[in-house]
Amino acid sequence: MRCFAIDLDGTLLNKEHRISEGNQVAIKKRQAQGDVVTIVTGRAAFDARRILAQHGLNCPVIGANGAEIEVEQGRQYFLNRSSSRTIWEIIRSTNVFIHIYLQDKILLPQFSFTALQGGDRAFQEAIQAQLTQYGVEEVDEIAIDQLDVIKFMFVSPDRWRLEHLEQQLLQLKICSVTRSGAYNLEAMANGVTKGTALQDIARAYRMTPEDIIAIGDNQNDLPMFEVAGTSIAMGNAETSVIGRATYLTSDHDEDGVAEALNGLERWEQKKEEQHGEHLGYR
Repeated sequence: MRCFAIDLDGTLLNKEHRISEGNQVAIKKRQAQGDVVTIVTGRAAFDARRILAQHGLNCPVIGANGAEIEVEQGRQYFLNRSSSRTIWEIIRSTNVFIHIYLQDKILLPQFSFTALQGGDRAFQEAIQAQLTQYGVEEVDEIAIDQLDVIKFMFVSPDRWRLEHLEQQLLQLKICSVTRSGAYNLEAMANGVTKGTALQDIARAYRMTPEDIIAIGDNQNDLPMFEVAGTSIAMGNAETSVIGRATYLTSDHDEDGVAEALNGLERWEQKKEEQHGEHLGYR
């Protein structure tokens, strides 16, 4: 038995935010063979479950970059309220669009919508995708001290502003920080990553790292690559992600996940025939 840990956006989902028929068939085939296919995403777990259900798929889910683990009894890692308060004080004056991930919804403070002005077409398309997520709720007031926050996400067309905010948060050492795209920054409880969640999955299924295959496209997937015995980057992945992968598959709009699920053993055999040399591409 092997475990395939698969990212959603930019990986399993195509540009229309759908799971293609080819990817659906490949996942069900692996499951029928006794393998575990786990979705590991920055999205809220409830949002990921909805997407899977819409496509007739049933998979364990790791949400919010590892802060939500829906295996066995399930586990959630919340930011402590002191950390949430400190982060809140910083971002209220930073002019970024704010998402506050809770257990059952995502709060969007209305005052932060001003940060959405400007930006190129790619930025505006990314924003539209975020605003149509399941469970989003616009709110006037936030009592941050009364909320159990799973994740903060900050969005801006100004990359320098995000980089500056990232450095501020890293220096405070009160949260784990990552990125899943050029225009966003995400903060979870200290020590939480997709990689730490994968370690929990491995223990739950009594697997070794060599049994785990991680598939992803962005920086928040790199902790998975560090834990998994095999890592596969999408054809549309960032250069830094491709450079850390064992294999490279096709674009997320070209059924790259199905190509990986269907072709992995063949790639492994080819790699072995070349005496363990890193193939780079299939």
